[in-house]
Amino acid sequence: MTCKVPRAMLTFVASLTTIAVPAWPQSRLDKIKSDYQVVSSRLQKHIVHDSWIDDDPQSPELLARQWSLAGQYVAAWLDAHPSAGQNAIEAAIFELTPTEESPEPLSLTRDAFLVAAPGPIGNAFIVAKSNDHYRLAWSTAQMQEASGEQAEILAAWHAENAKEGGRGPYWAASGPAGSVIPRFGELPNDGKGHARFYIDGTYAQMAGGTVGAQISLWTWDGSTARPLIARAYTLMIDQSVGTRLEGDLLKVQQKKFFRAFFSCGECEERQTDWIIRLTPYGVDDLGEKSLVPELDAVDELFYRLIKHKSAADLAAPSAIEAAGRIVDGARTADSEKEWKKFPTLGMMGGWRIQKNAKGKILCLAIDDVGSHLFTLRSVGGKLFITDLKETEQDCGK
Repeated sequence: MTCKVPRAMLTFVASLTTIAVPAWPQSRLDKIKSDYQVVSSRLQKHIVHDSWIDDDPQSPELLARQWSLAGQYVAAWLDAHPSAGQNAIEAAIFELTPTEESPEPLSLTRDAFLVAAPGPIGNAFIVAKSNDHYRLAWSTAQMQEASGEQAEILAAWHAENAKEGGRGPYWAASGPAGSVIPRFGELPNDGKGHARFYIDGTYAQMAGGTVGAQISLWTWDGSTARPLIARAYTLMIDQSVGTRLEGDLLKVQQKKFFRAFFSCGECEERQTDWIIRLTPYGVDDLGEKSLVPELDAVDELFYRLIKHKSAADLAAPSAIEAAGRIVDGARTADSEKEWKKFPTLGMMGGWRIQKNAKGKILCLAIDDVGSHLFTLRSVGGKLFITDLKETEQDCGK
């Protein structure tokens, strides 16, 4: 994919190259750029589907070397253009690889920047000034100060874990399997004034609208980045709401799944927010909050009936009886073998919620059983289904 660079950016790059600088920084820049081009040319032969490396033993070494050279180049470029500032980093990346796009860099302090390495296989690094010179200070490719599940999640950024490995076209990655495409976000400083940030990463996947993802929160202490928390999750690639900061709360919207019905791969489903509170001393994991409690209540009702469990605390007797008929209809439409393997009412169509004097009315269409209206009201802080009936209404939002 060709990156179209604004005329202003090209003018900016051209003007920077005319700034009088010492010969040795420019000589160093030229050497790093030459090495980067050689390594990239060798690496290109090992790239699979523009997203992974092959199983050749040399591939991880070449990829790690390419990432390192990209960081070294940005550091050397900033040394060669000391008055350029943060906006110059994009120009530096463009000068190194004019045909590659990268996320916008993030300024952590006046002299430290979080940058995404160019290229399709994700890497993030920090360049920072030390003793009057910029250096490559940290990278997602290195071993991090993490253990257990969080160490496994962060290992997806390692070069050796960016192998294609024969994954299917709809395989959603998680855990240590890479590669990961980064996106950055700024967070409030901690109580010591240290910069904090997050890296929201989407795992490479050949096709499909539902994909694996991960998010990690970090503190930059002036010498390195230290992980605060990391978590893998799933999302619909074009879902209407994503990760966002609301005051001291970072909310990560994710796509979860219902048990009695399901959505298409390019549809939202059981959307929840994972919520992290940022404190002066670290982070607090506040857990998940469902954004579709009405759908949760209906799913729980059908799930219990499919499993032959009591639903008396979820719905009125008449609603349970009506839901039972729906389940029986879906069961008889499948063979006994199919139902045992995958008991489901089918794929969700449209749904919408209206309010009236009795509470909320959920209109839900499911392709195997049709459209129904569920009347819900709050009882003891929980939603209770008081009525269920078939409808010919369009349940689309």
